[in-house]
Amino acid sequence: MLWVWLIVIVTACIFEWLTQVQLISIWAAFGGVVSLILELCGADQTVQIIVFFVVTIALIALTRPFAKKLTSFAKTPTNSDRNIGKVGKVTKVVDESMGTLRVQVENNDWAAVTEDKRILPVGINVSVKGIEGVKLIVEPLPTI
Repeated sequence: MLWVWLIVIVTACIFEWLTQVQLISIWAAFGGVVSLILELCGADQTVQIIVFFVVTIALIALTRPFAKKLTSFAKTPTNSDRNIGKVGKVTKVVDESMGTLRVQVENNDWAAVTEDKRILPVGINVSVKGIEGVKLIVEPLPTI
């Protein structure tokens, strides 16, 4: 069983490295280390296997929520998705049959459509609701 535990430990460590340290399989490596120590102390194979699963599951249960907090990162909008929720202005009707518009959002010109593909008049303010490919999905803001 010595080789089995060494293989489990190495495989779990390699898998952990391949998953870019997402703390998924490292717990099995620790369970393998404890079982390897039991093997070296002369423990029965059944005991080793039971201890492996108990240690692995206990480590997952006790440390995974904490480890998940440490490895989770907030998504920061870095490109076109930062326009969602912004206000823009219709600058041009491009194609009435397809409902495509040109919209100015923060000094940037974008292709845009409404969800129902309707044409909006030039000069109307719109709110960006989403992005579909390279087009903004917009809806008209109520006029005062």
